Amino acid sequence: MNHRPFLDRVAVGTSLLCLLHCIGLPILIALLPALASVLPVGEGVHVVLLLTALPVSGVALVGGYRAHGRIVPVALGTVGLAALAGGVALASTPAIETACTVAGSLALAMAHVGNWRGLRTA
Repeated sequence: MNHRPFLDRVAVGTSLLCLLHCIGLPILIALLPALASVLPVGEGVHVVLLLTALPVSGVALVGGYRAHGRIVPVALGTVGLAALAGGVALASTPAIETACTVAGSLALAMAHVGNWRGLRTA
């Protein structure tokens, strides 16, 4: 399987969208209470983001590992995906959900940046 750096770029972008969603939307809603009723955000958004992140990250990180042999991006990505899944599973506790999702998104983005760097030097 040829690794495609494009997948790392897509995965980093997806992680950043997750992060913006988790941090930006609550801030926007706090600053503009009038929009709170206009911008409903269901839990389905989190499930869709997780189901997008799992295959994209899996293919990108495993492909990168095969090309450069560095396990750290795969391990960090696994932790990030687990945290994202934890956020989805703990949706009934908003503070924990947000903490898991933000930490998972950051870990996953760092994993893909590390993978990308590994590919550049491989």
